[in-house]
Amino acid sequence: MAKRPVDPPSASALGRFLTLAGTATRIGGSVLGQRLLPGKRGVDWQPIGELLTEVLGEMKGPVLKLGQMASQWQGVLPPPIAQALSALQNRVPALPFSALREHLQLVYGEDLQQVFAQIDEQPFAAASLGQVHRAVAADGRKIVLKVQYPGIAAICQADLLQMRRLLPLGRLLRVPAQQLEALYNELDAVITAELDYPAEMQRLQVFRAHFADWPGLRLPVPQVDLCRPGVLALSEEPGLPFAEVAQASAEVRERLALTLVQWLGAQAFELGLLHADPHPGNFAYTAAGELVVYDFGCVHRLPSALLTAYVHAYQALQARDGEQLEQAFQALGTRQPRSAAPYGLYRQLHGLLGPLLQPGEQWDFAATPLHQEMQRLIPDVLGALGSLQPAPATLLVNRTLEGHYWNLSRLAVALPLADVMQPRMAPPNI
Repeated sequence: MAKRPVDPPSASALGRFLTLAGTATRIGGSVLGQRLLPGKRGVDWQPIGELLTEVLGEMKGPVLKLGQMASQWQGVLPPPIAQALSALQNRVPALPFSALREHLQLVYGEDLQQVFAQIDEQPFAAASLGQVHRAVAADGRKIVLKVQYPGIAAICQADLLQMRRLLPLGRLLRVPAQQLEALYNELDAVITAELDYPAEMQRLQVFRAHFADWPGLRLPVPQVDLCRPGVLALSEEPGLPFAEVAQASAEVRERLALTLVQWLGAQAFELGLLHADPHPGNFAYTAAGELVVYDFGCVHRLPSALLTAYVHAYQALQARDGEQLEQAFQALGTRQPRSAAPYGLYRQLHGLLGPLLQPGEQWDFAATPLHQEMQRLIPDVLGALGSLQPAPATLLVNRTLEGHYWNLSRLAVALPLADVMQPRMAPPNI
């Protein structure tokens, strides 16, 4: 659900930089001021979370997408900030319909009633690059229109420019310059792909063709005759907000969890593709326990070599084999060349993940606060920064795995993860 309408976001690179810089200054001043107050214990994060939500929601673009990703870090961020940012999943401030009307008239014709019997001016959802309106086509079809924000391409260019300027800060963490450049290029490619609605329609058609007979999974149908530049028309697929799935019965949540994991495995090992935008706003569910997936703007192709390396890393964690994990990390590109392997960190990863990945073992996502246990590894991870490095090829895959960890935690069920995944772990011939 979208919040109150807001003004169209600024596309000025300088203006967006100043907004972010001013917000960072206000946050830093608030934290420092609270810590200096006599007798003050702790920091009140609530107003800081509300400030971040307001600023990122109104800015749109890549910075909003980063806020949506950060909201998945439940138990890592201070709870008031995580809770405030969670509003960005499905309650992003929307633009008034008047800000979109001119573009719709440009691509459909001055008289929209010739094409649509009705367009709901109140958006059904708003996101980082566009917003969604329910509509009824002239022939009676119930559809949704995914409409890009005016000037969003320029906004993305402005934000990517700021990210490029900030990337050299990564050298403070001893990340090689070529790795930083590769990371930037990967982000640039992702944003470019998400702005390409014709390509998104083709990706959705590929997924629909492959999963046509899957029970428990619902994907929208592209309405090809109504798609236009900057507008993607899809069948309306009603569902309940995934962010509120904790209200569902245990039986429904178990069905959703099983469908989600099986679908992820089938994408990777049958199609060689990965739906790589896992925030809850892109999912819904029905009372019967069907999983509804709305957005295919970010779909990542998985080369066979990359998928094989991930399988080897999984098997190494399962076998608690440090040497095998080292080889897998080398294949993934997450290790600095000619540096000592952090076997101590590997042993800790084996201790945390190994027991959960055994055949027949139930991974209880309600009772296993893995993210809290992983926090204990932060000093070791920081100490291994001279050995580990970000790998551009793993950026979206890791984001997807992390996001669905939180989605499964939200479902709060026990799942035999190894038993579900093991039969599918054969990379496709791609």
